[in-house]
Amino acid sequence: MATIALSIRTENLTKIYKVGWGRTQLGLDNLSLDVTEGQIFGLVGPNGSGKTTALKLLLGLVFPTSGTGEVMGLPLGSSEYKQRVGYLPEGPYFYEHLTAPELLRMYGSLFGMGGPTLEKRIQELLELVDMWTRRHYRVQNYSRGMRQRVGVAQALINDPDLVFFDEPTSGLDPIGAKDIREVILKLRDRGKTIFLCSHLLKEMEPLCDHIGILARGKLIAQGSVMELLEGDEKRYRMETTGLSDELEAKLAQRATGVVKLDDTVRFLFDGQQSAFEAAGVVTSEGGTLLTVGPDRRTLEEVFIEVVGEETA
Repeated sequence: MATIALSIRTENLTKIYKVGWGRTQLGLDNLSLDVTEGQIFGLVGPNGSGKTTALKLLLGLVFPTSGTGEVMGLPLGSSEYKQRVGYLPEGPYFYEHLTAPELLRMYGSLFGMGGPTLEKRIQELLELVDMWTRRHYRVQNYSRGMRQRVGVAQALINDPDLVFFDEPTSGLDPIGAKDIREVILKLRDRGKTIFLCSHLLKEMEPLCDHIGILARGKLIAQGSVMELLEGDEKRYRMETTGLSDELEAKLAQRATGVVKLDDTVRFLFDGQQSAFEAAGVVTSEGGTLLTVGPDRRTLEEVFIEVVGEETA
């Protein structure tokens, strides 16, 4: 049987911060996770859950209080693997007077790059993030989306094997966010490993291969997206809108559960036949049928469930 290559591995990784006057604050509590090479791994959690601490530990920016970890087979903080990783922080800051090529030349020089090889790499990356035609603009004239695009390019300047993204689509309009997601998927297709930190659950769900959920510094759930979102095989759900009170009451009598979500009503049924019969009633009596199919949970539902239990 082939051995699974791991890009990241941690075991009981713990970080306790000293905050003065003999007080401490728990940043991360016994984090143990494996991230396989070539996958997109998403780390999600509420504010203060430990996502940023985990990211800083993996990047070697802070050191653990206890526990161990490896990045690409090397101990945490090793200078060797730092040459092979890229990092896009949340809200990156760049020198305002530089253009995109000037900015990337500066970052490339930090890796000992230069000459025609670096210039070719700069053009390739700016084309990848759709900034080549705007390469002469200075950072001071960039929109939030343009800064984020150039931030992705700088994270890739050294052609890393592993890329860390912290809230890569935060604050972007829908088109900008879609473009960044497409870049991330292209990187995975090229064999890169992507480690994402984000609170945008709807974006993480279709993007990630595996997901870990943090709460209060603890990893409370992890697994493949399929495993986490798997629902009851026998249960079906139907989502509708535009129902009259009479039609909603009629459908509720057939269903085993009803959930109201703003203008949408979700009905749960025991079995496929009951669900499709109800769908026929919706379409024949003037309602709008949005979806009908197996009861597959959303990442948001899983998140609320496990974080709620941890908080309780």
